Amino acid sequence: MQLNGNSLVMQQRQGFSIRLPSNPESMREVQNCVAQLLAELEYSQRDCFSVRLALEEALANAVKHGNGRDESKKFEVRCQANSEVVEIEVCDQGAGFSLEQVPSPTEGECLFNPNGRGVALMERFMDHIEYRSNGSSVLMQKRRSPVEA
Repeated sequence: MQLNGNSLVMQQRQGFSIRLPSNPESMREVQNCVAQLLAELEYSQRDCFSVRLALEEALANAVKHGNGRDESKKFEVRCQANSEVVEIEVCDQGAGFSLEQVPSPTEGECLFNPNGRGVALMERFMDHIEYRSNGSSVLMQKRRSPVEA
């Protein structure tokens, strides 16, 4: 709830939870659902781009690394958004990973490696990233950017 002048304004939360097979079509379906939700809430194109990019990386990590591209394994996405913040959690059925073992894509031999940039991109484009369940779940939050005059 937010107090706006003398009236009380409720910030309606919208969202969904979905569990899908580990394949590219499922990834696109989730991205489209999130994009539609943010469009309905009138998020800026910049914020929509940031969220979509981070979500794409989180889904790719879940499908490729977490579930080993095994379509019999599922990934789950929970998304909640309101006029101030969007929160997305992506969970896979993998064993997880240790963030400390992910090499920085900006150092040494990794600088020219086309892989391994997902975690860095997610951290760059979202306001908060939290890894849960030994890394088999990632919670991402993005606050709505101020409206530019």
